[in-house]
Amino acid sequence: MPSDPEFTRAIEEVKLRADLVEVVRERIPELRKRGRLWEACCPFHEERTPSFKVDPTRETWRCYGACQDGGDVISFVQKGNHLEFADALELLAARHGVELPRRGRRDRDGDDPGLVALASADRFFQSQLRTGEGRAALDYLRARGLSDNTLEAFGIGYAPRGGQALVQFAKEEGPARSAWEKAGLVRISEKDGEAYSFFRGRLIIPIRDVKGRTVGFGARRLDDGERSGPKYINTPETPWFHKGRLIYALDRAIDEVRRGGHLVLCEGYTDVMAAHQVGIAIVGAVLGTSTTADHAALVRRAGARRVSLVFDGDEAGRQAGWRALEGLLPLDIDIDVVRLPKGQDPADVLLESGPQPFLALLEQAQDWFAFVADGLSALSGRELAAETDRALQLLDRVGKPVLRDDLMRRLSAHLGMPIETLRQAWRQLPEHRREAARSEHAQAPRPRQQAPDQPVDRAVAEAYKAAAAAVLTDAGLVPRIRPWVSSCPNPHLRVVLEAILELFDDEDADLDVNAVMNHLEDHPVRNHVPSLEEHARAADCSPLQLLDQSLSFLASHAQKAEKRRLSERVGELQRASEAGDPAAAPELEATLERLTQMHRADPDVIGAAPNGEPSQHQPLHP
Repeated sequence: MPSDPEFTRAIEEVKLRADLVEVVRERIPELRKRGRLWEACCPFHEERTPSFKVDPTRETWRCYGACQDGGDVISFVQKGNHLEFADALELLAARHGVELPRRGRRDRDGDDPGLVALASADRFFQSQLRTGEGRAALDYLRARGLSDNTLEAFGIGYAPRGGQALVQFAKEEGPARSAWEKAGLVRISEKDGEAYSFFRGRLIIPIRDVKGRTVGFGARRLDDGERSGPKYINTPETPWFHKGRLIYALDRAIDEVRRGGHLVLCEGYTDVMAAHQVGIAIVGAVLGTSTTADHAALVRRAGARRVSLVFDGDEAGRQAGWRALEGLLPLDIDIDVVRLPKGQDPADVLLESGPQPFLALLEQAQDWFAFVADGLSALSGRELAAETDRALQLLDRVGKPVLRDDLMRRLSAHLGMPIETLRQAWRQLPEHRREAARSEHAQAPRPRQQAPDQPVDRAVAEAYKAAAAAVLTDAGLVPRIRPWVSSCPNPHLRVVLEAILELFDDEDADLDVNAVMNHLEDHPVRNHVPSLEEHARAADCSPLQLLDQSLSFLASHAQKAEKRRLSERVGELQRASEAGDPAAAPELEATLERLTQMHRADPDVIGAAPNGEPSQHQPLHP
């Protein structure tokens, strides 16, 4: 497989700086040294006896228990945070000061008419902020204490009151009007069929995805009259804009979050802008909705190990805190809550007093469970029952059963309520009733299905695996496997073998487990490379003997397969000859001759590899 040398060098640099033991200990504090290895219970499944081992010399880790996974420091971060390879690499690079090169892939954003329209609208709205009509919006922002640099950094703009200014701009700018409609920027009047701008007479805040692309807008009204509509409106749901899939300003915060592992989530746009203005660049906001699995994926992608929720001190702020917990609790991270004094919001604290009071509040944050439990303390009767059900629904979101059970015991003690009462209430939650019904349905008798055919011979696949393990352990054996690589029936193992050949042919490259993993970059098979070396080490013979045994089996298997193929061809040609086909007789004679020669030959001596090249294999003899 082709590899980008500059990118491979960056991978090597990241792994050089990111000490595997230290990265693992961030997630598994109980990791302990045992001889030359470090051991702990695997963090990826429940177990009581440690089966997870880290080898600092080889810079690899492996679970010898249920999950059987392994890899290097990148794959550990990737699996632990449910990230793609590129995101795990970026996270480690940001934390350890490594600048990654841009990949040589063409950016296709310019081919998407909707994104083009959104970017054009963004420029238009920004240009309107400093017009005569936009002056009121600019004065409002400055009165809040936001600087012109902050407004420019966040792309703040203004939508004119008239509905035609953006429409006219769209006609001149392109792309087609349909793209502007699909992106939620322009609507069509039912009365006369004329186009008009969706946003009118409002302060405009562009909302960008984690790649920094404008995908929608938030808009605040400036006229507080009764007929002015809602205080805030957003772009309607479009193919590019989904509130449940976006964290406002995460594109600006992600590098700092990756460096420190801490993400702060507020409620409002101005809260976020104020935080960044005073130098707290780890702040974002969910867009007035409960957190979702997509939000959780973004938090994982950012590499946050701690999330602080900062909300107003009133009842609305408390409810916002509960909603924010829903999607985040399945993450294996620390979550805490900051509730400001009633009547204050984060922007007020930040812009009036600077960063220190806000940072002090973060240091005094309350654990999420204590926040939830405290909210139940003053309740009774039906209200207590309803809110307890909500608390149990949150506990149900916690991924680890042991932790969930411990939290239920803590809730029982806090409420002075028998734990069995809480467990009964938990079993009565609607989702558990549905789960019980599904379980009963699943236990009903079902017709047996025939297992699918297995096209790859397991013994052949195992022989190729052993051969790959041998050459990975002893690079001097690589030339002997070259003729066999193209015939490997396992496509993933074939990729590993091709990478080994490419590294062997590169005079400047090393050839070991880490070099192969680095060369494979983001290919999913990279995490299985360490297990190949372990396969060779576990064999009761040398790499040379392991390779000899593997190639001997593969050669014998190939010859038997060729004999079967020739025998079947003889039968076909005999039938064709009997049917009067004049071309069948010469081929039949040649095929019989070849088959006779193969039967006469010593079955242990093979003259050619599967691709027809002379084999360098010499059979093992006792």
